[in-house]
Amino acid sequence: MPIYEYECGDHGIFEEQRRVAESAAAGSCPQCLQASPRIVSAPSLGRLERSQVRAIERNEKSRHEPRVVRTEVAPRPSGPEARPLRSAHGGYPWAVGH
Repeated sequence: MPIYEYECGDHGIFEEQRRVAESAAAGSCPQCLQASPRIVSAPSLGRLERSQVRAIERNEKSRHEPRVVRTEVAPRPSGPEARPLRSAHGGYPWAVGH
């Protein structure tokens, strides 16, 4: 279940864990039990896998100056080596058994 943030006018921000279907309902302040509206907050990035965090950091870093990768294209071979690989049965070697 996701965790949502709510803001009490007297006691500030608090969190509640709820089902998505109940996300729009007001939260109950744990100190004064006053109904408090849900607030929009940033996602909790600490709960993501490390690979996802690195991808987000890489995107943020290159937001203003994207890294351009240039690759050299090798010339296409001509002659017999230009034909695609085929197995003895007419299929491709990596499609064994098909």
